[in-house]
Amino acid sequence: MTPGVTATGDPARSAGPPILPTVSATGPATRLERLILYQLSGLAYLGCAALIVFTIMRSTGYESAVALALYGVTPWLYLPVYAVVGYAFRARQRVLLALSLIVVIIHVVTIWPDIKPPNHLSAAVKNAPHMRVFSANLLFSNKDLSGIIAEVHARDPDIAVFEEATPAHRARLLGDPALSGLPNRVFANGSDTILFSRLPIESSDIWSETAKPMVRAHLSTAIGTVEILVVHTVAPTNGTAIARWRQMLDAIHDLAQQRTTPLLLVGDFNATIYHHRFDAILNTGLTDAHSARGTGLTGTWPRDKPIPPFLRIDHALSSKELVPTRASYGTGNGSDHRPIIVDYALVGSAAP
Repeated sequence: MTPGVTATGDPARSAGPPILPTVSATGPATRLERLILYQLSGLAYLGCAALIVFTIMRSTGYESAVALALYGVTPWLYLPVYAVVGYAFRARQRVLLALSLIVVIIHVVTIWPDIKPPNHLSAAVKNAPHMRVFSANLLFSNKDLSGIIAEVHARDPDIAVFEEATPAHRARLLGDPALSGLPNRVFANGSDTILFSRLPIESSDIWSETAKPMVRAHLSTAIGTVEILVVHTVAPTNGTAIARWRQMLDAIHDLAQQRTTPLLLVGDFNATIYHHRFDAILNTGLTDAHSARGTGLTGTWPRDKPIPPFLRIDHALSSKELVPTRASYGTGNGSDHRPIIVDYALVGSAAP
């Protein structure tokens, strides 16, 4: 376009910043600009349509390896639509602007549990007895647990649980004096999960209702018995693994649905809050600690890459008697997961 000439060829009446050409009655000044605008608009419409289809797929619970991987990155997958909003506004494309704003609203509503302010803590909750829980996926190939053991010692939890624990890991943990303050332990050869506790253990077993057995214990606390399950599901990377993953999450859902005592589920779920089956577990009345305390959008995996962890697949879920008051993350040297650390108020009933 010649400077100082409008799209219709008339001399510009006043100088000013250039206005992005629009596909309108007058149209862009050149065929190239018109072609670029059509291509950008087409891509924007396709992107919005794809995100709407993705939203429908996720809401219906469709599961495949690719779909489940995409569900995990839901918070980040929608980000390009914000650029579409800016483009549609500048290009004065009202239909595209309306469509992209609808997708933005879908995005915000979807990730709200992870971006909302922390839940309010009443005086009763603040004054209630407290309990700290530490959970770390050790990584099967990890040959040096010194960093994670040092973190446990520094955080001084009442309960520490570990996933992907090999026999060598177990021997290292059981023999380390830094963990002597957690004298009550539950483990077995048939499970890669371990529980260490300062609190007395009333009973324990290896819960075998899932494709991978998990440590379970009933602990004596200030509000009575609390049931804790150390969770480690398989990663849903292919058809066979997805079937096992479904079975494990469904069994955990049933355990939560049928609970008769305060319940704590903690560990590596290999699922985010954007996965339908994990959301079903939350819908039994459990609270995700990191969502409740306003740190949910931070990831726990993978921590051993150049980019920050972007998937939160490690969780601590509790029934109403256990109110999360603080949730944070550790470092997890030697592992591909960041540990999670949660402080709970033991209220014994629904918090005021």
